[in-house]
Amino acid sequence: MASSRLALGVVLLLVAAASGAAAFRTGNTTAIHIGNTKACIAGYGGLEDPGLSYKLCIPSWVAFTPNGTLFGEAALNHAAVSPGTAVSGFKRVLGSKMFEDVVKVEMELVPYKLVGTQAGRCAIQIETEEGGAEVFSAHTVAGILISKLKRMAEAHLGRKIRSALLTVPWHSRDYQRHLLATAARLEGGFSAARYVDEHVAVAAAHGHHEKARQDKVILVFHMGGRTTHATMFKFRDGTARLIEGRHDARLGGDDFTGRLVDHFIQLIREKHGRDLRRDDGALRELRAACERAKKALTYWDTTLVKVESLLDGADFFETLTRAEFEELNRDLLARATSMVDLLVTWRWWLPPGRWDSIDEIILVGGSVRIPKILEFFRDYFHGREPIVEEEAAIRGAALLSRPESAMFTYDNCDCHGNPLQASENIIE
Repeated sequence: MASSRLALGVVLLLVAAASGAAAFRTGNTTAIHIGNTKACIAGYGGLEDPGLSYKLCIPSWVAFTPNGTLFGEAALNHAAVSPGTAVSGFKRVLGSKMFEDVVKVEMELVPYKLVGTQAGRCAIQIETEEGGAEVFSAHTVAGILISKLKRMAEAHLGRKIRSALLTVPWHSRDYQRHLLATAARLEGGFSAARYVDEHVAVAAAHGHHEKARQDKVILVFHMGGRTTHATMFKFRDGTARLIEGRHDARLGGDDFTGRLVDHFIQLIREKHGRDLRRDDGALRELRAACERAKKALTYWDTTLVKVESLLDGADFFETLTRAEFEELNRDLLARATSMVDLLVTWRWWLPPGRWDSIDEIILVGGSVRIPKILEFFRDYFHGREPIVEEEAAIRGAALLSRPESAMFTYDNCDCHGNPLQASENIIE
């Protein structure tokens, strides 16, 4: 059954590509952002107040059970007891070939299997509780989650939603964008779908798409759960012109947490002679404790890492300082900051002494709140305070879903053009 759905999705994708997308009307549109850790839907308009905004978010998890499909928190909780039946992070392998590095890295991180289709594309193999297996394409899973978001929004609004505006990373390929739009229509139930680049949506959340604020150079740095990217661009003549971008598919908040997990695994082995890597349940508990500790160190210099009944019924607890966290993650932090330096100094587009030519610095994603990251931006830009907003992409996409902002969105990847446009005459 899953194989048939996979084949049907590919056929419909090819038909859509050959015939061209159907006409897209901007009324009755909602914005959707599928992140690696969180999925959101947002827009405007209800039965009584068309100008009223809404935003609904759930964890980006989908679980397949004999009793039906679970989403969000329910799927996340199900993953703790049946990890092979729940999926997260599927966006990273959307449309990827099995030989690509992103797939190889993902294989080492996820509890489910990644398998190749006849065309060599990456698909997700889910265990069934009867001992069998089902195979889903990544875009099918994305579409199933989009369908859930659509139902949530329609229940909230009390009316049907026809069209979707999907956020996409600047570095995503045309084929991946088409796959996501096809998923929104085929599995998600939308009649039409458009795209907007994530960095454009982030800037729109702060009004930079408005005519009075165009021609300003904007730097958007996004550090999510597993990926990091940075873009530098400006709005001009009603379009967003990308100056330069950088992307690291192997750097995100999960990597910082992973360093803490590795540290405490080694500590427990040395102190108690026990290898937690042989106990999946204990390992999940330790990872959850490390995730909480990482977030606590955003606000405090010291925190306690505690897991009840971790060591043969005995509680485990150790202190962790912010300085220790930074030392354990020194190279990861350096990779993040060097990405920004390479972006800004690309081809010497910014003359010495003209750092103020970057008009706005916007940081997005939970991991940008790490004190060392914030400290870097303040120092690098000579004391300037960046804007920090975790959910700017979905808020901006909701603004751009309005009819008057349709010029910043597109429904055909040919409109995307070359993302690395020449930077000459960008800075006057």
